[in-house]
Amino acid sequence: MSIPSDYNIVVIGLGYIGSKHLLPGYEMLLGDKITTNVFGIKATDRNLEELRARLPFSVSVGNTAEVLRKAKPDIIIMCPTPKQIPIIAKEILLPYFNEAREKGIPLPDIYTFGPSPDPKFYYDLLGNDINCVKYLPSMAEPFKGVPLQKVGGSFLSFVPEYPFPEDRRQRAIDFSDLFGRTFIVPHEMSLVGLSAKNTAHTCFEICYALADVMAELGYSVTTSQIGSAMRAAFRKHLNLEGEGLYPCSIEDVPAEIRDFLEKLTVAWFEGILQYIISRGCEEELAREFHAANFEVWLLTIQLATREELEVTTKNHATKGGVNEKAIETFMSYFDSQLRDALRKHLDNTLPVSFFDTAEGISYAINLTVNRHAHRLAK
Repeated sequence: MSIPSDYNIVVIGLGYIGSKHLLPGYEMLLGDKITTNVFGIKATDRNLEELRARLPFSVSVGNTAEVLRKAKPDIIIMCPTPKQIPIIAKEILLPYFNEAREKGIPLPDIYTFGPSPDPKFYYDLLGNDINCVKYLPSMAEPFKGVPLQKVGGSFLSFVPEYPFPEDRRQRAIDFSDLFGRTFIVPHEMSLVGLSAKNTAHTCFEICYALADVMAELGYSVTTSQIGSAMRAAFRKHLNLEGEGLYPCSIEDVPAEIRDFLEKLTVAWFEGILQYIISRGCEEELAREFHAANFEVWLLTIQLATREELEVTTKNHATKGGVNEKAIETFMSYFDSQLRDALRKHLDNTLPVSFFDTAEGISYAINLTVNRHAHRLAK
């Protein structure tokens, strides 16, 4: 049974995800009804006028309960910070859901964004007759005409003991598919996938370090060229046919460092992969979602200038978050070692065991980041 498109959506939290990243999703679900059938709610009046000028739907402040009663939504998009979610759920969603049951109003599906809480939290609080699914979108977006979102992996977590009606489940999946390649995984595995994606983001730092050393030694090699060579090595390692979304080549870097880059890329990919598998993920699934995110970062490096990459990193690395933890750990335990290794390689004095160490370091960074993600999720 198909779902009529004449329904309301309430968006709680209008940060980057709720107000910008998901906008094409609202349009996909509602078409031109987005102007009348989407209701956005902010916690404060910060940037209120800018949002009202930019967004095609109404934006209000601090009146979530009132908007829910008026709109009777079919979908609630939950985009506050993870620490705010339990408060909003207990003080606003719980009374509304109880009132809706009493009045015979259909209960809305809940699409919750962010690493926590576990979607089971909503069932435990609101009742087992609800539908709730957690999203961790890839966050990849079209860049310089290349649709990066077609490559990046997005994680979708249903609660198995509370299955969605099939039409609503498919709607949730379709919404996810708009922002990346969807992998349906349990909540715990979504945190493993998130930590792996952020560990793979350190490919940015790898390219910075290698470009710096090459410049120091008189070579002219950009981070973009290194990203292209690493991506070619990655695709060769996985036996991927064709050139994917954009051409790449190991020959984009000087011949002297091609072997070094190939071995480093494989070691970095495999170390992260082995940590994912160690957490109980089936190997084929682990390889698929890890490859999706590893490639999207390498493709980003290839397409962007170093200055653009540094801006992107600032946007991704929320203070205290998992991406910042990945970068911090890399810089503390591998940046100087990597720079020294490239110098030794060019002097023909690098032991082959360096690449074993690199694989172990990427495993260790992933472990650190995953534990940090779990601490944040509590």
